[in-house]
Formats: sequence, C-alpha cells, structure tokens
Amino acid sequence: MRMNILLSALVALMGWVTCKNFQKTQTPEPAATVETQPDAPASAAGWNAARVSGEARPDTAPISQIAEAPRKVTVPVDALPPASASRKAYLSSGYWHLSHALQPIDTTVYKQYQPKWLRFREDQTFDILMDGKVADTGRWNWDEANNEIYLSCKDPYVNNTWVVNDRGFVMIWKGNTAINVTGTQIKVQGHKALPWK
Repeated sequence: MRMNILLSALVALMGWVTCKNFQKTQTPEPAATVETQPDAPASAAGWNAARVSGEARPDTAPISQIAEAPRKVTVPVDALPPASASRKAYLSSGYWHLSHALQPIDTTVYKQYQPKWLRFREDQTFDILMDGKVADTGRWNWDEANNEIYLSCKDPYVNNTWVVNDRGFVMIWKGNTAINVTGTQIKVQGHKALPWK
C-alpha cells in the first residue's frame, strides 16, 4: 500500500516536471514569404494552413468544405544552385500527371489537380497542360539537401515547394515545407505520352 502511494506521488512529480519543461520549450517559426492574392478581399485570401471556421456549430453538424485556392507564395527558385543533370533528365523524361490530391480542409481539392499534366524541360522551365493545351508556364528547381521541388508559376495550386518521395516514375509531393504549409499531398505519375495524343 505504501509502495503504491510512493509510486503514484513519483509519477505525479515526473508529470509536473515534464509539463514545466514543455512549457519552456519554444520552436522557432520558419521564415517564409507569403503574399495574398492582390484581387481577393482579405477574408478570401486563401489558406495558409489548417483553417478553423469562426462560426459556432453543434458537434453533429456535417463537415463544411473550404474550397479556395491557397495563398500565392513567392517561390525562390533562383536561390538554389541549378538542378543536377540526373535530376533534369529524370523530370524531363516524359509527362507527369497530377493524378490525385488530398487536403485536410477540402476533400474536393483533387478536382484542381486531376486535369493537369506537367512537362519539365532541362532548361528548368515547365508547362502545365490541360486538354492538350498549355495552360501555364513556369520555372522549377530542386533542393537536393531537403529533397524538395520548387515550382514557380501563376497556378496557385501548383506554385509552391513540395517535399518529394519518389519510387521510380511515381512521386508523392507533400505540402509540408518551410514555405508550403498547406498539408496537401499530390500523387504524381510519370507517363511517356499524353492520353489525348
């Protein structure tokens, strides 16, 4: 009985010390350049991370979707050294389909990615193709140290930095970098030809 009282007092003391140490720990925020879209009002400027609605809702209310473009970010493609020759060859070897996407706030975000195909060139430019036509053109670079792809273009859904997990000609791009905190994940599949050719 005495041992149980001593043991529970020791556990409580360790929990209090851990809690006090945790309260003292602060993590620095990463520096990122984020600018709102110039033509959008402040309330519709897009999301930066998980967003909470200010409205009161009962626990039984259905989940609401927030379907709006992410904020426009300035992607520093020129701050990195040029991509390696093997990386240029890998990306420019075919067409890349943004076949699926997941996002914690908007489960319909995949509709913004599925019709898009990317064509990378070795001069570190790329095209976004939709229905066989060029919808946008931008510049890309690769951060080898962090295994991140940098994409700079006008399309707010593609323009960002992405952590890349690649297995052959299938990549998963994750929106959890110092600049991209959207939480979006995109499945990107490599193909030798476009489906409409």
